[in-house]
Amino acid sequence: MSSNASQQKNDGRNLFFAIGGLVVVLLILTTFIEKRSGTITPKATVNHQEVGKAQVISEEPVIQKTTVNIQPMMTWFPPPPDFNLYKTVDSRKAAFIDYLTPIVEYQNLKILWKRGYLEQILRLIVNGETLSDTDEKWLEQLAKKYDVEWKEGNPGAVVMKLARRVDIIPVSLAIVQAAKESSWGRSRYAVECNNLFGQWCYDEGCGVIPLQRLPDAIHEVKKFKSVNDATRSYIHNLNTHPQYKTLRKIRQQLRVHHRPLTGKALADGLLYYSQRREIYVEEVKAMIRQYRLFQERRIV
Repeated sequence: MSSNASQQKNDGRNLFFAIGGLVVVLLILTTFIEKRSGTITPKATVNHQEVGKAQVISEEPVIQKTTVNIQPMMTWFPPPPDFNLYKTVDSRKAAFIDYLTPIVEYQNLKILWKRGYLEQILRLIVNGETLSDTDEKWLEQLAKKYDVEWKEGNPGAVVMKLARRVDIIPVSLAIVQAAKESSWGRSRYAVECNNLFGQWCYDEGCGVIPLQRLPDAIHEVKKFKSVNDATRSYIHNLNTHPQYKTLRKIRQQLRVHHRPLTGKALADGLLYYSQRREIYVEEVKAMIRQYRLFQERRIV
């Protein structure tokens, strides 16, 4: 064995001890995700009337494992229905939940596939193996996408940082925030911009100017081509923006201790999602409790 190869192997072993907690998080996991009694398969279309009681989710995330090794196929989702047409509050809530849930699950599946790839790269590093050009290029591109500094010659450090960012958002949290920010899909921005999550942008013409915007403000409510795009952007925002570092830390600790990722737990990391700070966080938690009770009633 050459001295370079020996040094690489020693470096890999040292990295193993340095990232022991991460190794636990990214162990070899199952091929598919258990969803209720079967496997998640992203739907091409969604009709809330076709979603039976057996498909109703709980507050606990349907994704119980850390990674998958099957990359989800590209999926098309229909435009949202007119939620104003529903005659009762419960029917509107049910339609909103049934429409948005598979979209959130699909985006989470895509993220879990990336985590699976990260886990494979981590094993190579721990074993002292040199990454292929393909693996290194993929890792560098992922680091750029998730705003992680690329460290030439130190891919292990990049993987460590990415493992905290490349992870799911619980369905319950996404549903509740979308419902809160869009008045269950009925707000002006939900209808005109497919913006269910109250996301802003700062380039002129990137969205719709808020009616109550202050004279010196420059933000607009971002316009999306689809709710699927808006959902992807929302999850990516929570996974990369410095203001949600606490949310990512909470999520990582849950992973390390093999505890489920729940919306209620991660809600504590949303302090800066609204100018109302703690009040907003408590309102989100209360809505998650209501969401869970609503889903339980539908099961009965």
